[in-house]
Amino acid sequence: MSSIEVKSIDIPTLLTNLHSGEWLTPEFQRDFVWTPAQIVSLVNSILDAKPIGMATIWQQEEESELPLEHISINDRDPESTKSGPRFFGENEKRPGRYFAILDGKQRSTSIAMVFGGLKARSGTYKHSGAYFLNADFDDLQDRVQYLSKSEIERRQLTTLPAYVQQALFPLAISGGFNKLSQHFFKMISAVDVRDNYTEEMPQQETIDKRQEALQSAHDGINQSLLAVYIVPKTETLGDICDIFEVLNTTGTKVTTVDLIHASIYAETSQTKAPILLREEIDLLSELDGMQEWSTSSYRPELIAQNVAASQIALDRKHDPRSVTGRKLTKISSIKSSDLLAISSASWRDFFKQKEFVASCFLDFQIAVAGGRFGIKQCPYPAMFNIYFALRWYHEFDSGGEISWSIQQLNDLFRAFFWRNTFSRRYDQGFLTRVSVDIVEFKEFLNSSDPNDNDQIWANAADKFLKSLAQMASVESMNEQISEAVRDGNTRGALRLGGLLLLHTRADRDIVDPNQDISHILGVHELHHILPKSWCKDNATSENAHYLRSRSDEPNWVEAPANLIPMASKSNKAWNTRSPKTAIEELDLNSASHAELFERYFVDQECLQYLKNGVGSVGSFLEARAVIIENEIKRLMQV
Repeated sequence: MSSIEVKSIDIPTLLTNLHSGEWLTPEFQRDFVWTPAQIVSLVNSILDAKPIGMATIWQQEEESELPLEHISINDRDPESTKSGPRFFGENEKRPGRYFAILDGKQRSTSIAMVFGGLKARSGTYKHSGAYFLNADFDDLQDRVQYLSKSEIERRQLTTLPAYVQQALFPLAISGGFNKLSQHFFKMISAVDVRDNYTEEMPQQETIDKRQEALQSAHDGINQSLLAVYIVPKTETLGDICDIFEVLNTTGTKVTTVDLIHASIYAETSQTKAPILLREEIDLLSELDGMQEWSTSSYRPELIAQNVAASQIALDRKHDPRSVTGRKLTKISSIKSSDLLAISSASWRDFFKQKEFVASCFLDFQIAVAGGRFGIKQCPYPAMFNIYFALRWYHEFDSGGEISWSIQQLNDLFRAFFWRNTFSRRYDQGFLTRVSVDIVEFKEFLNSSDPNDNDQIWANAADKFLKSLAQMASVESMNEQISEAVRDGNTRGALRLGGLLLLHTRADRDIVDPNQDISHILGVHELHHILPKSWCKDNATSENAHYLRSRSDEPNWVEAPANLIPMASKSNKAWNTRSPKTAIEELDLNSASHAELFERYFVDQECLQYLKNGVGSVGSFLEARAVIIENEIKRLMQV
């Protein structure tokens, strides 16, 4: 980025900028979500003149593309039932020069509430109170107090004598934001005035302490500075997306989807059906197959990537939309700048086909792993974009001329999914790699001879997968597969790949086969076959390699080889016994139990090792690891 400016401003200047509208917040920004405790923590830093972080602002043109508004909190007009924002300043007014707050809305809003007096008028809203300096504090944690509107009214804490008598002084600057010193001088002076006390004046020591607390608060506010990172107006909306990848200082990260939401809504707001992107994404999660995959609060960019991926695969498609004056000739990746270029028409097409979209998500899960799983269990969620793009192309752009079948795609993609996971191709650069894979998959499928028998087609598919850039051979991935299944210290995609089949096979409880543990949301509880406490108590020199959890050796205790789907109640019963005793006392020897054990990669040989007791734990873990590894390798074949 060019011409970046970094400066700092004091609290009164920040308040002035916010109130006048020189600093505005884009409508795509999240609502104010900080709690009073978080606000108090920030205020304490200000009173101590400690660093309070950085705000990032983006200079705007006179006619900004972004819908902008003053910072606000939720409120309701006391004279009506209408709810809406309570703005800091007059929202309709704009100064000659203004900036969009990209990062720092939460702390800016907090400062406006505490020192600028921004609050809800309705007492039913949580931010209708005010913040006070407790001049009698002994513990710093009690120095700043938030009082609700009802508490302020009950204590009649609205006049200078009331402040003095209760030693609670408002932090909201009265008389104008540049009147900080006058505000505190007035209160410091009032502490030593006899007429402000209805009873006997406190001892001079107490008066001195209160005045010192006020003076210290004044000095802290006066010296406190907010660092400001100023992005010039020459940067585009697409460029701004790159900033959001690293800005998360408040815990309320602004995503590319927030930008798309604002842009698409502004573009469609005058139509009969404006597109509210975040709401549409959340509605998708209600459809079968999309639970845990479509939510505006966790990786919502996946849905935008789906639409972009479909545009990459389609031959006939809508033109991309302009992104701050930079016209794209086509959408060629799932990067942020291309996501911003998705047209309103493409979004409408996508949401018109919600049932089809959901069926693709579910088919993908079943095809690659034989059961349901969520985005958090998926090694590389971006892989789904390839599958979805090809399904969309097959359904809506084939013209009836496509010779390959959905079953062929499923078989090909299942093998790709597992090979890609353990090749770790998507550890870096996947935003570009996905688009290349879509094009190559499409070319291979369209070049397939419909007259080929299944074996010839499978051989061609295997050859194609081996030809993909950076795709390791199945044989060379043995070490990664073994590590994923045998070492609980493994992290990232390998860890998720080692666990995935345990999640997708979970349907009935191993202790009570009549209990359904499938969980439609794709989240399944995995528990230890060899309980952790039991492993610790039974570790000997002979089996320490398997039963001791260490960071510098394979951690068998936390490895998938030692985990099994099980309900919490059953785990409590299992966890209090040795595996040998659990099988005997919980009577897990029936045919239905044996069937479930087999489903969860515990065959008769493994069961016998468990029944043999502590001397066979190593044999059990090794044998079970091989079963899981072999199933993963089987799924890698077309």
